[in-house]
Amino acid sequence: MLRREFVDKYNEDVTEAFRELFNTCHINMFHPGDLLLCQQNGFLLGKDTVIGFGEEGLNSIQHINSLCYAGIGAMTEDRDYFKKNGNGDLNGISELELTTNQEINNFQMIWENDFFLRVLAEVIRIARGEKYDWMLNMYNVKNKSNFIRDNIKKKLDVSPKFKSAVEIGYHRQIRNAKSHSQYHLIQEGIWFDKINQNNADEVVAIGFEEWEQIYCYSYFIFRGLFEHLKSIVQQLYMPMVRITSNGGIPVLCYYYDGTWRECYVFPDKTGHTWRFIKTN
Repeated sequence: MLRREFVDKYNEDVTEAFRELFNTCHINMFHPGDLLLCQQNGFLLGKDTVIGFGEEGLNSIQHINSLCYAGIGAMTEDRDYFKKNGNGDLNGISELELTTNQEINNFQMIWENDFFLRVLAEVIRIARGEKYDWMLNMYNVKNKSNFIRDNIKKKLDVSPKFKSAVEIGYHRQIRNAKSHSQYHLIQEGIWFDKINQNNADEVVAIGFEEWEQIYCYSYFIFRGLFEHLKSIVQQLYMPMVRITSNGGIPVLCYYYDGTWRECYVFPDKTGHTWRFIKTN
C-alpha cells in the first residue's frame, strides 16, 4: 500500500531529477538528433542500420504498457497507514501484504526490463556527451546487476539529482531477493533471508516507509523515462520537421563498416513512428 501524500512528493522529486538529466542532455549531446534516436531506438540489425522496437522492445513492450496502464498501485489517504497496519500479525492475505507483494513484483519487472535498461543507458550516454550506441544489445548482457552498476549508476555524475534518484530507487538486494523468493513481510517491514556480509549495501530488513520511497522512485523513473522522451519528440523534433527543407530530422548513424554518416529520419502524421523514408 502507498500513501498518496508521499507518492505525490516522490513523483515531484523524480520529475525534478528528470529535468536536470534532460537539460544536461541538451547541453552535452554529441549530435542534435541523439534524443530522437533514444526515443525511437536505433540499432544494428545484421549489417543494416534501423530504427524501431527491435527484438528487445517487442519482447518488453507488453510489460512496459501493462505497468504504465495499471498505474503505480493501490493508494490510501491515511498517512499513518503503516503504523496502523504494519505491526500486527501478518498472515499472507492482509491488504498490506497483498499490495506490497504486488509492488515488489512490479519492482522486479522494472529493473529486469531489457528495453527500459537499454533506453536509460542510451540517455545517460547522451547526457555525458558520448555518441549514441547503435551496437548496444541487451541480450549480450550476462549480468544485469553489473550492467546497471557500470552503465547507469557509475555514469551519472553529470546529473547529481538523477543519480540520487537512481541510488534511492534501485536496490540489487531487493531484486535478487524477489527472484529467489528470499524475503518475508514481517512486523514493520521486509525481512531478507540472506545477506552478503561482504557487501555494505545489503541490509537485514527495510521498513515499509523506506520501501514505499524505493518503489515510488523506481516506478517514476521507469514511467518518466518514456514519458519525457515522448514529450521531447513532440515538443522539440516535430516542430523542427516543419522548418526543414525535406521534412526530416538528421541523425548520426553508425554503419557496419565502422563509419559514421548523417542521415534523415521522417515521422508519420502523429510523430509516434519515424523511419528512414517518408511514410506520409
